[in-house]
Amino acid sequence: MRQDLPLGSEEIAELRRFAPRFEELCAELAASDIAETIQHDDLHMNNVFVRDGELRVLDWGDSSVSHPFASLIVTFRFLEERNKLAPDDRWFARLRDAYLEPWGSGLTETFALAMHVGAFAHAIASVRQRVELTGRARDQFDEDFAVRLRGALARRP
Repeated sequence: MRQDLPLGSEEIAELRRFAPRFEELCAELAASDIAETIQHDDLHMNNVFVRDGELRVLDWGDSSVSHPFASLIVTFRFLEERNKLAPDDRWFARLRDAYLEPWGSGLTETFALAMHVGAFAHAIASVRQRVELTGRARDQFDEDFAVRLRGALARRP
């Protein structure tokens, strides 16, 4: 069943125009030297706990097989929305660099690409939840979804 997106007609038209470029970006990311793996897709401070002095990541319900750099999509959004960090705050680069360290150097462009593609993928994947929502829960979802998708459109390469 076709579902309408909670967006205006111009935004939907913009998404349609962007679709071919999005396909190119996905292919470019898939061609990178970093293999797809399980990524968390909901990594923020409410899903990380300390046990016996070690960090544990919980709530794997939104995880998927994808590019591992996409794990920071929600983390960065959480820092912007909840912690009120500006998108150009230096902490984003520091967090990015710490996250990339195990993979080696020279991956900031791949990271940026993964974040762009991942922002759309994360928004699109959440649409399946909308079907089951009603009333205020659906209204809240629509508001949040529109913010996420508009943010992805605004930051697209």
